[in-house]
Amino acid sequence: MYDKKQTVDRLSMKAVQSSSRPANRMLHRKGLGKARNDGVPFVVALFIVGLLTPLFIYAGTLRLSVYRIVLLALFFPSLYLLVLGKAGRIKIADICVVLICIWSSLSLTVVHGFTEMIETIGIFWVETLGAYLIGRCFIRTPEAFYSTVRMFFFLGLLLIPFALFEMFTGRNYVLDFFDSLGATYADVPKEKRLGFERVQGPFAHQIHMGVFFGALIGLTYYVLGYQRRWLGRMGRSGAIAFLGFSSLSSGPLVGMMTQIYMLLWDGIMNRVRQRWYVFVGLAVAGFVTVDLISNRTPFHVIVEYLSFNKDTAYNRIHIWNFGTESIFANPVFGIGLSENWERPWWMSPSVDMFWIVGGMRHGVLVWGLYIFLFLIVFVAVAMKKNLSERVSWYRTGYLISMFGFFMAGWTVHFWDAIYAFFMFLFASGIWILDYQQSEVSEDAGNSNQAKTPVPHSGYTRFPTASVLSDTQSNAASTHEQ
Repeated sequence: MYDKKQTVDRLSMKAVQSSSRPANRMLHRKGLGKARNDGVPFVVALFIVGLLTPLFIYAGTLRLSVYRIVLLALFFPSLYLLVLGKAGRIKIADICVVLICIWSSLSLTVVHGFTEMIETIGIFWVETLGAYLIGRCFIRTPEAFYSTVRMFFFLGLLLIPFALFEMFTGRNYVLDFFDSLGATYADVPKEKRLGFERVQGPFAHQIHMGVFFGALIGLTYYVLGYQRRWLGRMGRSGAIAFLGFSSLSSGPLVGMMTQIYMLLWDGIMNRVRQRWYVFVGLAVAGFVTVDLISNRTPFHVIVEYLSFNKDTAYNRIHIWNFGTESIFANPVFGIGLSENWERPWWMSPSVDMFWIVGGMRHGVLVWGLYIFLFLIVFVAVAMKKNLSERVSWYRTGYLISMFGFFMAGWTVHFWDAIYAFFMFLFASGIWILDYQQSEVSEDAGNSNQAKTPVPHSGYTRFPTASVLSDTQSNAASTHEQ
């Protein structure tokens, strides 16, 4: 009787184990779907719609676009929330952004005079600190983060037919429509590339179209793709990648290719716990190797091979050379908005390199603050421990997208809506630093389900997050960077 009872118990246990994965996965997906139904915070939705609405009005000489009006209305309420600690403790990154605004304002005043620059200084504060505060204060949970990425994705889907039409015909129906309603951006003349017209969409320039949607590849894959099949993740990311590619611009292409390489690396090496350390090591080794065996710098090689136009590639190299000379020649307050920086006569005054523009305009301090701001948040988020599986996926998507943005910034300048978008998206992931392990219950829909390890999908081409073991007690922190 005892042996028979043991046999029955063992058979029962096997039956329970064999059925637990689908059941747990079903409960998990149900709870996750419930969390996904949470809407985008209202002020965030207003800002995002404003970014993609190419309408503006003039208040004297001041151009007020929709997103700027939203930022103006929310600037002081957002600052109030930050100061009161409603967005967590004040961080070094917050101080960096304020210092960038203060010193940039001071430099513009010294170089040009306060009276002439009062409107420029005001808009700079609004687009820098204001956009940063929207992401910092109103995206504080995984649900808000997910809903925000989803909104970007669906707005992108709405633009795909218009992008296709513009690629084949050159006519921008989006700007045509808004031009019938009021003042909008000019339809920038552009040359064909690869036999297609370059798509501008609802932005000031074709490059903005590429940067905006090209930066969302990593977020789309990991945030919208969490707990979904590989084919679904690839389909969503592919749709966003098409919108980025439709601009046919070299700068956005650099950022997009960077993200794609990182997606492939994470998928292929997902079982290697230290894969990102290996990735950094190989990147450094590759950089040194190219520097040793080539008669050109690694920067020259990357820019040349990822360019549609060799002339623009070499122009960016000259921008770096002469731009950095300008920074060190004017280290304290920079040259302001002047276009009279030292360069050959045949070079355009345009500086297509975001990561040195701040230094050229406002001096070495602002140059260093921008780089420090990016690195301190990026590294802190990458090193954050004790994340749930879902938040770990979200963290990976955020880091990959921001690194793509970082790379694009060496060949593109961010201005107007794209600059505000960059500051917002950058701040939108800072909530990860305040994430607490107790919030693991969000992954399964309720606290009771969270105590049981939730296995990863049984089928996936790129599983990314490590498969949860049967004996682990910390079920949610397997996807370390």
